[in-house]
Amino acid sequence: MKKLYTIIVLSSLFLQSNAQHVEWKDVAPIVYRECTSCHREGEIGEDYIDATGYSAFINSPYFYSIPYYVNTKLMPPWKADPNYHHFLDERILTDDEILLLDSFVAQVGNGNYNPGDTMEAIPPPVFAEGSQLGTPDTVLKMAIPFSVPPNNQDLYYCFVLHTNLTQDRNVKALEFRPGNAKVVHHVFIYTCEDGSADSMDATTPEYGYPSFGGAGEGVNVNFISLYGPGMQTRFYPEGSGIKLKAGTDIVIQIHYAPTTIPQDDQSYVNVFYEDNPEIRSVKGKRVGENYITEPVFFILKDKVLTFHSEFELDTTYSMFAIGPHQHLLGKSFKIWAVTPDQDSIPLCYIPQWDFRWQLLYFYNNFIILPKGTLIETEATYDNTSNNPNNPNNPPKNVGYGESSFDEMYKYFMNLIVYQPGDEDVVFDTSWHPVGVPAVDGLVSTPQLYAPIPNPATSNIVFNYYLPVHGDVTLYVYDLSGRLMMPVMSEPSSTSGFHRKTINVSDFLPGTYFFTMEANGSRVSKSFIVAH
Repeated sequence: MKKLYTIIVLSSLFLQSNAQHVEWKDVAPIVYRECTSCHREGEIGEDYIDATGYSAFINSPYFYSIPYYVNTKLMPPWKADPNYHHFLDERILTDDEILLLDSFVAQVGNGNYNPGDTMEAIPPPVFAEGSQLGTPDTVLKMAIPFSVPPNNQDLYYCFVLHTNLTQDRNVKALEFRPGNAKVVHHVFIYTCEDGSADSMDATTPEYGYPSFGGAGEGVNVNFISLYGPGMQTRFYPEGSGIKLKAGTDIVIQIHYAPTTIPQDDQSYVNVFYEDNPEIRSVKGKRVGENYITEPVFFILKDKVLTFHSEFELDTTYSMFAIGPHQHLLGKSFKIWAVTPDQDSIPLCYIPQWDFRWQLLYFYNNFIILPKGTLIETEATYDNTSNNPNNPNNPPKNVGYGESSFDEMYKYFMNLIVYQPGDEDVVFDTSWHPVGVPAVDGLVSTPQLYAPIPNPATSNIVFNYYLPVHGDVTLYVYDLSGRLMMPVMSEPSSTSGFHRKTINVSDFLPGTYFFTMEANGSRVSKSFIVAH
């Protein structure tokens, strides 16, 4: 790695020596957009780059490592492949932005650097203290600090956070905040309504209790969400949230990473209440090894093995977040959906798994998944000496377990039961159709997805996908083959997802066909108009 780092830095210095002069105002927008959310006081990156201003930035101990990190795509940490599916809060640098940062670092390193008028740069972003979302309604903090033993071993502990609610409340966001980001690796968040977690805690002399699997045997909890370093917490979609009954406890299961020095942690959860009494209930689904289609989840030593799983949805859902989970042998993780109409919908792909960065990814819009949809996954594990993250040398057989040295095959989904209109909801005003290339044969041809809603009374939405740039022609016919409206041409459409809304309020009740011609293919979907 040192050799690669040296090559990148020297190449950067050579290539940028005659480049256009780069001032602080040119790079400040990149730093503030992609770095400051983590690299600031109180966040996971506070020991690396304090990106609060020009002087702090160039004097940080890792400033001259920036070319290595950005060129190898280790930073900013974003593992989901944007060519498979885009998400909110993406931290991805363009080639031009990488070149600009390279030039900036090289010019500072050459000496006699003129940063320009630093006051011309955009001001640093202002963050609420102790939160990414703002001022919470209440803060649920671990009762006392927990001492993490310096035994260089993984530790899983559950802590009960009492809400002390005397009446039911709705919650629009739960935000976990690590007290000590150096040892908090990842966290599962649950609700417990019957006091069973508190009873489990009472069986141990210390605050909290060890839990190897979930919240513990005999503890009745509902999985809500998770936390991983670098993750951006978001409010639940408008009109939805978590319903907390009076007396409900929040339970956090913290995975403490191995440490060789004593560490204390007193993490907390920020709670943001929703005043609207009528909300749609957010569900957190955790799907794991028991849905693997192979008989045993077991990774043999000296092997690279791929597993596949299927999970069938029991109703129609609108999904807004997803997160895969593996350990150190993980190599890649791909998730897609196959609807009852055999439509393939890319959901998430991590081509190069990194155990250090496990995020919950939020979609730009609801992903509508009809009842009976199969959530398909394919995950690969590298249990050979070629895997630099393999904890065993020589490699050993590895099975399921909660330790970092064991393995897992899980993914997490946040979704709500579908209701008409979800297909029109957009979570970020910067959303736009994006290019998505073929998905290893799964989505290599134009796709026309099932219309929503169906039956329709006024507007009906058709989503379609183009694997490559091309012309698109759209038709609407009745059962007799009569063209119901003028032909719709979409010349030079970009690759990726597109949507078309058709007003059918003037159509007579009956069955119709929506047809798409693109890239030499002709695809049709039927729909019903019912007034």
